[in-house]
Amino acid sequence: MGVSLLIKVISLSFDSAYGGFKDDEVREFLKDKELISARDYLFVKNDVPYLIFVLRYFPHRAEVDPKLSSKEKKDEPWRASLSEHDMGFFNLLRDWRSQRSKKDGVPPYILFTNQQLSDIVKKRPQSLGELMQVDGVGKGKADKYGEEILAITKVNLGGSAEADSSSVEKHEPTTT
Repeated sequence: MGVSLLIKVISLSFDSAYGGFKDDEVREFLKDKELISARDYLFVKNDVPYLIFVLRYFPHRAEVDPKLSSKEKKDEPWRASLSEHDMGFFNLLRDWRSQRSKKDGVPPYILFTNQQLSDIVKKRPQSLGELMQVDGVGKGKADKYGEEILAITKVNLGGSAEADSSSVEKHEPTTT
């Protein structure tokens, strides 16, 4: 059973004594949730400004729910297929996936599952065709994310398992 994406609407009225909108309610609500996106709308009714937040979120953040994170680790068969050496490359791909999913406004598993990242680590694709050999990676994903994945693969094959994501972004293929 997967985790559901939820939506919450919070309305804040302008607090003239405070001189603004008190966002304590929003902060308290989000402290144990993973925020996916937030939209805010400002309107005035009867000369009182209101700020409305529409929050898209997941109900739990693994880092604040130890039961969730330990359960996930037990039920992850892809971990057994990776060596300790492979974990550096896997974590590099996972960091890229996290950044890219935030940029795209979607959960990380929509881009690639942990199993797909594990398969990429094991296969070390060098072309879009090889990337599409990974189960669940079709032409759409390959076209949208393939060049970035291949750039990370090339950086990793260059001997830098600890390379950070900024070096991946700077990596550009040379043409002759």
